[in-house]
Amino acid sequence: MPRVKEEVKDAREAFVADFVECVEKPSAFSEKFLNHKVFDYNKKYADSFDRYIVYRSGRQVGKTMTTAVKAIHFAFFAPLLLDTVDKECTILIVAPTQDQAKIMYERIRTLITSSEFLSGFIVKNTQAEIGLRWLNDQGVTHIATKATGETGSSVRGYSPHVIIVDECSFIKEEILRALFPAGAATRARIWLTSTPFSKQGYFYKACANSKTINGEVVDLKSQWTQFHVRSYDNPMIAADPEYLTFLESMTQEQYALEVEGEFLDIGNALIPHEMLMDAMNDHKPKGEVSRYMGVDIARTGRDETVYAIMEIDENQVGRIILMEHESQSNVVDVAGRMEDLVKQYKVELCFVDETGLGGGLIDLAQERSIPIRGQMFSLHSKESMFKSLRIIFEKGQIRNIPQVAVEQFSLMSREYTETGIMKVKSDGKDDYADAIALVCLAIHHGDDWHVLEMSKELQESLFG
Repeated sequence: MPRVKEEVKDAREAFVADFVECVEKPSAFSEKFLNHKVFDYNKKYADSFDRYIVYRSGRQVGKTMTTAVKAIHFAFFAPLLLDTVDKECTILIVAPTQDQAKIMYERIRTLITSSEFLSGFIVKNTQAEIGLRWLNDQGVTHIATKATGETGSSVRGYSPHVIIVDECSFIKEEILRALFPAGAATRARIWLTSTPFSKQGYFYKACANSKTINGEVVDLKSQWTQFHVRSYDNPMIAADPEYLTFLESMTQEQYALEVEGEFLDIGNALIPHEMLMDAMNDHKPKGEVSRYMGVDIARTGRDETVYAIMEIDENQVGRIILMEHESQSNVVDVAGRMEDLVKQYKVELCFVDETGLGGGLIDLAQERSIPIRGQMFSLHSKESMFKSLRIIFEKGQIRNIPQVAVEQFSLMSREYTETGIMKVKSDGKDDYADAIALVCLAIHHGDDWHVLEMSKELQESLFG
């Protein structure tokens, strides 16, 4: 038998060393197989093999990408990482909505299909599931994505080996407590990732009861290993002084939430945490629906004009079907867009902020035969509007509100004047929240939906 050449031997040893490093370090695997370099501050998270991990962060820190790397690494090396794996492995990605769940899933799918090496191991590739054959060819890992929805019923029926909960702050605690036992028999790994929200819910409790934070021991009796990353830990942000200056222009609460990744304690929250969680869930309308629109028109350079359309079914449950924004306040263009939306969605009545530019918008809208009413944002009118809105949330009559609106509502609190009038205070932007509040002016006395009849002539002019 001929002697193996020294260079061949060296190459084999180097390959084995690389392979061992890739098994032990997902960050190294990412560089060699996915052509993606994990930020240094995320390597401890990427390379952690702890069973229960919680990742809390500000925005734009690589949370989704790094978690995608961890998922792919586990999928490929599953039989080496968990002894309960036999022939098949399941990684389940859940998020409050299907659109949110797909963000991480699409990142995973793109990384795999773009890898010259890993793409050869794909055995299934659909919009909701990808299958990856193991290196030893003895089994397959399935990566699937699901939305938790209102009850969590859509994520039942799985026996996952890894459960990834993205945007965990926005999922109700009872749904997660019902989900996690599904991984008991497989001794599943659980990874929670999210930007923070209020000091309530499962994600907050996991963060508050961690055994370590960024490697520093806090309480060894706890189960969770926590990684906390701030937006400016990202070197791309830290190297941009102009952007850092822009971040400093945020309110203190907004900066703490979105940059520092800290939980907020809003004792006088306008809308409680659980009500906001409920309102994010979708709803299948029953019977005929009526549609309304609210428009919060931009007043300054940093404001946005936001359009919100809600449909109301025969059970008096409202569902947001459209939220659209644009960074301008040209009332002619806004009136034109309103006219298009009224015709497209057959909107019966529009409510707009009549303060400032809104007055001119009403005149233009009336010239275009748009069914419209204005609301001046005075202290008394906002008190009435938001009290009615609170009742709507309490009754569970509003559904499918987007996360950006939830985040704005979470920064809104109430306080009272000496004469007992409720003042609504916001520590961030409120254009989405105001647009939803304007839609909800269709509530009559905070008790029932108030539908205004349109004349036959107006119906014919709008809808033909």
